[in-house]
Amino acid sequence: MSQARRNLRFQALALAALVVGLLPAPFAASVADPVQLAGAFFGWAVAMYLFAAGGTLVAALTFEPGEPMRRGWLLLSVAYLVLAPALIRMGPKADGLYEATQRAPWVASITSIVSGALAVAGFLVLSRAWRASGLDTTSRAARVTARLVALAVAAAMAGPDLVDRLPAALKGDVLAAGDVITDLLDGGLFVVAIPVLRAALVLLGGGLVAWPWLMLTASIMAWLGYDAIAVYGGAAGLDAGTLRVAEEALRTLGAAFAFSAGIAQRWVMSEAARLR
Repeated sequence: MSQARRNLRFQALALAALVVGLLPAPFAASVADPVQLAGAFFGWAVAMYLFAAGGTLVAALTFEPGEPMRRGWLLLSVAYLVLAPALIRMGPKADGLYEATQRAPWVASITSIVSGALAVAGFLVLSRAWRASGLDTTSRAARVTARLVALAVAAAMAGPDLVDRLPAALKGDVLAAGDVITDLLDGGLFVVAIPVLRAALVLLGGGLVAWPWLMLTASIMAWLGYDAIAVYGGAAGLDAGTLRVAEEALRTLGAAFAFSAGIAQRWVMSEAARLR
């Protein structure tokens, strides 16, 4: 089978993730009642977190117990899994715009921080396993350059929200403090992921091994967009309803690409076993 044909199902998987990310828009267009919209978005968000947790768990179970890659994917799976019960605890808000974080603000903040920390730990384990495999032969200078570029992108995406929320966080606002820490963790994820993605795409010529990292990076980009949309969208004059749909779309993309990355990792390992 040619390289192009082997890539085809991975391309279809990535396209499916993009399509899933578009679904919140028709949800909002078809539901006029804000209370019903709140319920629809609430149930959808819980399903997306479980969806992402399931896909990354599939990747983890591809590896044997004790393998670093198994541990890294498990950490990513748990990072999504912990978000579902926290969201259920908070419940939907009656106006359909945001979850009812005022019910238990500490739940939202602590859960976001724990989830972000687990994701960073998972990415660190995966990136170290990548380097230990010998596949990454890039120079130290190239890796540092990639990290600096990633840091600049992360700052552009998450920085405005961090700056916007920092004053309130310093005054003791629990939700704002959680947002600031989450922004920092999301930026850290991107800085960890980009050097590995660069090595996968450049050194492996965009081969199959690159697909899981490509989709994981797309997931991180979506989450950085989720952090940034309120600030950038507000500056662009978008109304609250449009911002809410955009946030839900970005959250969906983040979860859908995480799921797809897990499935892609499974396919990569299956393909490698077949070619042995």
